[in-house]
Amino acid sequence: MDKTRKKIQGMFDEIAGRYDFLNHLFTMKMDLRWRREIVKEIEMNNYPKDLIIDLATGTGDLSLELLKLKPEKLFAADISYNMLALQKKKISSEKLVLLQCDSLHLPFADNSIDIITIGFGIRNFEFMEKCLDEINRVLKKNGRLIIIEMFSNNDFKTKLFNFYFGKVMPVVGNLISGSKYAYSYLHKSVANFYSVKDFVNVTEKHNFKIEKVKNNFLGVVNTVYFRKISHH
Repeated sequence: MDKTRKKIQGMFDEIAGRYDFLNHLFTMKMDLRWRREIVKEIEMNNYPKDLIIDLATGTGDLSLELLKLKPEKLFAADISYNMLALQKKKISSEKLVLLQCDSLHLPFADNSIDIITIGFGIRNFEFMEKCLDEINRVLKKNGRLIIIEMFSNNDFKTKLFNFYFGKVMPVVGNLISGSKYAYSYLHKSVANFYSVKDFVNVTEKHNFKIEKVKNNFLGVVNTVYFRKISHH
């Protein structure tokens, strides 16, 4: 699968205008609740939250929720200029800082950030393990990495879901977004991604400790909470 920066950037630039609409359509707006639950979890556990990065922020649906935590600064980072441009129109807050950068080179000092979130982005990272090291570098000791993603799930091979996800979504998504391939890519990228268990194992090798896994939807959409356990 082509996950080069150029390909991913181009794809998200292309579908940016219809991205929110399609996310809400395909998840029947459940995605909004999943993001709100991340904020509740942070509040409930009293995680330090002065400086937060929302990585692969896209049009900022997760940023919108994270601002409710009243951080000193929320850095919303993405490689897609068009996605960030939409977020700029959508959210107005003096706490929000928009950054066009990639996840391999975060413009932050070592041990400086309290929380990093990645909403439906990590499976598009070309060099995921290097990105985990970069995230580890910028997080403070005991800082939190929170990931919500669609993971591959072999237990869940129902015909209905595969039909919806493999046939209906790509056709409808490509049609509405005007892209020839973005929503076909989406299906492939999930099918080729890790299961939650394998993902946790890989992430733990990069000095993170799993704190919680929340199954949001059929074992496919999960929110995974990690704590940084060592500094570089």
